[in-house]
Amino acid sequence: MALWQVIAWPLAAVGVATLAFGAMLAQPVKAPPPLESIHSGAMAIPHDGEPELSRFQARDGTWLAYRLYAAVDGGRDHLAIVYHGSSASSDAMNAVARALAQAGFVAVAVDARGHGASGSRGDIGYIGQLEDDLADLVTRLRADYATARLTLVGHSAGGGFVLRAAAAPVGASFDRFVLLAPYLGYRAPTNRPSEGKGLWAAPDIPRIIAMTILERLGIDWPQSLPVIAFANRPEAAMATTSRYSFRLLANYGPPPDWKGALQAAADKIELIAGLDDELMDAPAYQSVVAPLGVRVTLLPGVNHMGVVHQPAALAANVAAAQ
Repeated sequence: MALWQVIAWPLAAVGVATLAFGAMLAQPVKAPPPLESIHSGAMAIPHDGEPELSRFQARDGTWLAYRLYAAVDGGRDHLAIVYHGSSASSDAMNAVARALAQAGFVAVAVDARGHGASGSRGDIGYIGQLEDDLADLVTRLRADYATARLTLVGHSAGGGFVLRAAAAPVGASFDRFVLLAPYLGYRAPTNRPSEGKGLWAAPDIPRIIAMTILERLGIDWPQSLPVIAFANRPEAAMATTSRYSFRLLANYGPPPDWKGALQAAADKIELIAGLDDELMDAPAYQSVVAPLGVRVTLLPGVNHMGVVHQPAALAANVAAAQ
């Protein structure tokens, strides 16, 4: 074989791979049609008594937003940090936070970085930054509530993130974890088929595959590109985060070994979901999660958004946070 052939074949292979990755990365992210049940559920969440945003400075210097709800009885010995679902922000958890405050908790509803008033909408700096942000928030709150017991609450993707936090070093700071209709990963049997009335998110699979391969090769520069779009109404654009970058999608959700994370912290975790959930297969929580040692509560007449505002759900949320 001639020298030029020895050189040409590897170069050709690199060229083909480059073109293939380029084509995969160039695939556009397309939003699914608006999902009315999520929109109407979000609109049903009351906003009376919602505090103004407060801010704390994370380790990278970014100011991140949260809402502080003082306990109505003046209590300071139990604090609950509350995370919203995908695309949302702290105001989506107003009813949950208020119910906790009325039960004697100091409640802190967070705008997770990449959402609401925290950081760049739809993106974060690196995978793992959200756990760092939570650790920084705990440090900030400990300055005012040094001995308070800590509970971490999350809804949907935020519930998946709470499970991720439980499995991370920051999880040692918390006494209780409450997962509200949690998203446990795209392969989890607790998901309903993503179609029809349950189509909430449309992932860009070619882009995700390309970035996953590149990440394994130590290449992370494309991870700021959007890889998933949510079924929000166009008029909700100012209030929601309708697209996630690869690194935000990878971080705001469950750990890869969600079963192991549930088992490891089972005695501290309670899961609550509605039997009418259109995104999650609620009975599957009972059949898949409960055997891992986690207490599961399923509520009749409650759907995916109802679990964060309907009276029966709020009562269950407060009881689980104790």
